[in-house]
Amino acid sequence: MEFQVYRDHLRQTPMMQPQDAVKLAYQSAYGCGHLLPGREICVEMIRKEQQQVTEQDVPVYTFIGNGLCRLNLAAPQVRRLDAEMIWRMMDGTDRVVRARKDVDLRLKGMIGAVTDLAHKGETGFSYQALRTYLDGYDGGVVSHTQAYRDAYQPSYRVVLEDYALLVPVLAEIRQGHRVVVFDGPCGSGKTTLAGRLAELLNCTPIPMDDFFLLPDMRTPERLAQPGGNVHRERFLAEVLTSLPGEVHWQRFDCGTGSMIPRCIPEGAVTVIEGSYSHHPAFADDYKRLQALRIFVEVQADEQLRRIAKRDPEMLSMFQSRWIPLEKNYFEAYDIRGGADLVICSPERSGKA
Repeated sequence: MEFQVYRDHLRQTPMMQPQDAVKLAYQSAYGCGHLLPGREICVEMIRKEQQQVTEQDVPVYTFIGNGLCRLNLAAPQVRRLDAEMIWRMMDGTDRVVRARKDVDLRLKGMIGAVTDLAHKGETGFSYQALRTYLDGYDGGVVSHTQAYRDAYQPSYRVVLEDYALLVPVLAEIRQGHRVVVFDGPCGSGKTTLAGRLAELLNCTPIPMDDFFLLPDMRTPERLAQPGGNVHRERFLAEVLTSLPGEVHWQRFDCGTGSMIPRCIPEGAVTVIEGSYSHHPAFADDYKRLQALRIFVEVQADEQLRRIAKRDPEMLSMFQSRWIPLEKNYFEAYDIRGGADLVICSPERSGKA
């Protein structure tokens, strides 16, 4: 993964110098913590840079490995975010990175990768130039070279890639959406993304897994229905009819077969996530609530890799039962086509 990250950046920014290459390694390992002097100062720094940067036709973010990316402040959608939200992304990223145990090894791995590429002649700078720079490098924070700044006008903040994937969602929320609903295949990352969004919005997601169909309702006729294996009647009665407002519902615990009371207070935004959450039975309520429906998709091989990593003993069950049931539901109701936004979960076999 380290080699691919560098190859991508060398292709995109061929004027990268040894110092810029080491900056990339440092950010991939340590994220953005060195740019967080405090909330007020950080927000003001972002706000000033937003005022100075010119909108450009650049991607929302550039992946730098380790689940991190450079969020491009010049990207049109990013410019629609306020400085406070970008600070929240940075703050959340910093907490995740600080909890990791292998950041020093990550830095060494990234520097080792670019050293190998330079030795093979795959960089725009010489191997000797890199070695000379590294001989004087103390492992601390690095700035871009002036040549890099002049060539590429970098204006970004380092955040979790998951946060960057949510930029289109955050931009839509600013337009007034108060309910956001994530659907998509198992292993696509919808639960993770919903959780990250909830972190930024300071709320608690409502999982569709809480509405798993009760055992006595799992008849052949019910399970033959596309999306029939979710207790949609209870979701309608306990959740959707309460919105907007405080929501009380019962979480079905598959392990014990018991019902556990749950509650979330009324908030600025309600986040719902899980398979079958876009079922057409909910369409009228979603229309009433002006819900934003997000479909998260993933490549089939990446989906299986993630499921195997999460629970290898259940992989065969997912392949034989749950994935076909979901596909039947997606195709029967054109769930992807009916979504307001589609997020493509990237294939990162080496992603932390």
